[in-house]
Amino acid sequence: MRTLTGRVLILGADTRAFLSVVRSLGRYGLEVDVAWCPWNSPSLRSRYIRKVHALPEYRCDDTAWIRALVELLERERYDLVIGCNDACLLPLQQHRVEIEPAGRLDLLPDETFDICFDKRKTYDLAERLGIPVPRQRMIHSGAELEALAAEWGYPLVLKPRASVSLRDPSSKHYVTKVWAPADIAPALRDFDLAQGVPVQENFTGRGAGVEVLAKDGEVLTAFQHERVHEPLMGGGGSYRKSVALDPALLDATRRLMRALSYTGVAMVEFKRNRQTGAWALMEINSRFWGSLPLSLAAGIDFPRYLYEMVTTGRAEFPKTYREGIYARNWVMDLYWLKANLKADRSNPALMTLPLGEVAREIFHLVTLRETSDTLVLDDPAPAFSEIRQLLGGLLTARLRRIPTVRGEMRRRAERAIGRARRILFLCRGNICRSPFAEYALRLSAGEAVECASAGSFPVAGRRSPEAAIEAAGRLGVDLGPHRSRVLDREMAARADVILIFDRGQESTLEAWHPEAIGKVHYLGALDPEGPLEIADPYGSDAGDFLASYRRLEQLLALPAFQRPTASRGE
Repeated sequence: MRTLTGRVLILGADTRAFLSVVRSLGRYGLEVDVAWCPWNSPSLRSRYIRKVHALPEYRCDDTAWIRALVELLERERYDLVIGCNDACLLPLQQHRVEIEPAGRLDLLPDETFDICFDKRKTYDLAERLGIPVPRQRMIHSGAELEALAAEWGYPLVLKPRASVSLRDPSSKHYVTKVWAPADIAPALRDFDLAQGVPVQENFTGRGAGVEVLAKDGEVLTAFQHERVHEPLMGGGGSYRKSVALDPALLDATRRLMRALSYTGVAMVEFKRNRQTGAWALMEINSRFWGSLPLSLAAGIDFPRYLYEMVTTGRAEFPKTYREGIYARNWVMDLYWLKANLKADRSNPALMTLPLGEVAREIFHLVTLRETSDTLVLDDPAPAFSEIRQLLGGLLTARLRRIPTVRGEMRRRAERAIGRARRILFLCRGNICRSPFAEYALRLSAGEAVECASAGSFPVAGRRSPEAAIEAAGRLGVDLGPHRSRVLDREMAARADVILIFDRGQESTLEAWHPEAIGKVHYLGALDPEGPLEIADPYGSDAGDFLASYRRLEQLLALPAFQRPTASRGE
């Protein structure tokens, strides 16, 4: 095995692409540092990580993260910085002018990135090159979507222009399928009709990906996989296999790379119909991809090849790999197995598999042709950590349904709230649930308790939705002046109690502010007869907001929040 020398910084968090890059480069002798990885990520257990750096979270309204990253790059002098997901790459791409002088970043030219990032521009390029794509049309209203359904039939596919936005790159925008007229209004809530919504004809087929390393538009090596298990309504696969390169898909990929003068790694995603042989382009992933563990297991080491191409100029790489190798993401696949077992097999639009075919997959293990995304012999700790988290999460969810456990959660919350002088309400965006709770408690408790609210969405200064303001006003709470705040370490430290609404905020605190987790309580725990989690009414009408706010009002009126009025100095 050829040993490399040098130092790299890897940005990311997941146990697929990020962990695979860490392992690949660490195995060949590179010093691997990581950042922008939550403390509870199983990937941090890898033996190939030299050091974990704490960097401020990205915020579009704060440049502290830029200053900290530049300082780190100037101090450590990395040979290469690699972002492994959109949440890391998008901020780097947008602020490359400030960051690139401090270190070498694995980034695309802005124009190339823009075409790959914006699915509409990707499709425009593909059509100019004569590459098949599903029929697509822009709509600006529910009526247009209904008319399109009458023309094309259901299901219709609503695709975001991009998977993430610069305002909040940590949140993904997912493809939505509309199956019937009743689905139209709920589906459109997550899209901006004024800007137009890309609607795509549903293309029935299995996902296939052609992964490449390219330089100046020329493909240096390529690999192909196809999905064996993928979400029943489409999406990233949890079980994949390596297959021979399809000449037509490889040719389409080469033409795209040449047109973009592409330099770097990419995964070009297609769908292929086994019955008709028809295929179509879905998107270009201009970064490392979730199925990367499979290509490594099959013998194509993309992270190492990228590093050598960028730092040494190497341009000749292996072009053969083992076909018929399988890789499974066990955490994702357990959910797929459950969904496939319960699925309606009479629905041809669902990507189901016969149960007998699923059962025969055991032979892939027996014949040593199946690998795990996470569990590898030379670095098993991340897999064990992932299993512990999965089992712990399932056990916790079940325990919290037991009346005695819910009762204890209620008593603990009541005691903590009763002693608290400073209460912080935390939700996702700090524009719906948490501000209502903050303002309502101020009205009822006066100066006896200091109330605040915040969110994990990394943008401050946003107004509450009009439907929220209207509903709150009917209950005597004025949300008009409210502007969102972003949770930071100082806010978490100042609070005596942090009241959350759902598991999302618990996960946020576990990942970014673990020192505050002992202060956390579910607001819904105060009512053991109702659901523990209080759903986010964002995107709903004033009636739904009113129902949500009435429940919050009832919880805030419970004895735990009642105390004699007193000045804060007493």
